Amino acid sequence: MKKLILLSAALFLITNIHAQVRFGVKAGGNFSNLYTSGTDQRINGDQYKGRFSYHFGGVMEYSFTDIFSIQPELVYLNHGANLKSDNSFAMKDGHITLNTLQLPVNLKATFHVNKTKLFVYAGPYIGYHMYGKATGKTDGETVDQELFTKESKMRRLDYGIGFGVGTELDKFTLTLGNQRGIQDISGEKSGRMKAGNITLSVGYFF
Repeated sequence: MKKLILLSAALFLITNIHAQVRFGVKAGGNFSNLYTSGTDQRINGDQYKGRFSYHFGGVMEYSFTDIFSIQPELVYLNHGANLKSDNSFAMKDGHITLNTLQLPVNLKATFHVNKTKLFVYAGPYIGYHMYGKATGKTDGETVDQELFTKESKMRRLDYGIGFGVGTELDKFTLTLGNQRGIQDISGEKSGRMKAGNITLSVGYFF
C-alpha cells in the first residue's frame, strides 16, 4: 500500500511538472548598436551607428502560477554596428560583426484576453562573444580585422538586462524586446563600449 501511494505521488508530480513546462523555438531580426563613452578616440570613439542583423534559438517556459513564469533561453545572436565614415579602422562602408551565444533568464507575466495571451517580461542575460570582426574597404579592397585577438583587450564575456512585450495565439508568439549591455566589452581604461539590441522575434511552443 505504501509503495502504491509513493508511486501515485510520483506519477502526479511528473504529470504536474510536464504540464508546467513548455519548450519552443524563436527567430527574428534585431537593430543593434555599440554605445561608447570616455576619452578614448580609438575603438571607443563616436564611430558607430545602428545595424540590422538576426538571431535564433530555443526557449523553455516554466509556469509556477497562471500568470507568472520563468523563461530561460539559449540564443545565437549576430549583432554589432555599422561604422561611420570617419572611424579608427580607416575603413569605408564598414561594419562590426559580433557572433554571440547568449543565455537570457526572464521573469514573465502573462495575461489572458479571450484566446489571446499578452505578456511582459524582464530579466538579466549573460553572453559569450565567440567571434568578432570589423569588415570594410581599404584602398578599394574588402578587408577583415579580427577583434578578439591575443593583443586585443576586448572582452568576450558580456552581460546586461532585457525587457519586452509580446503576444501568443495558438502557440505562436510575436515578441518585441530591448537589451542593453552592462559590461564594458572594450577592456580599455579610458573608454567604455556596451552592446545594445532591439529585437523582433516570432516563435512557436511545442
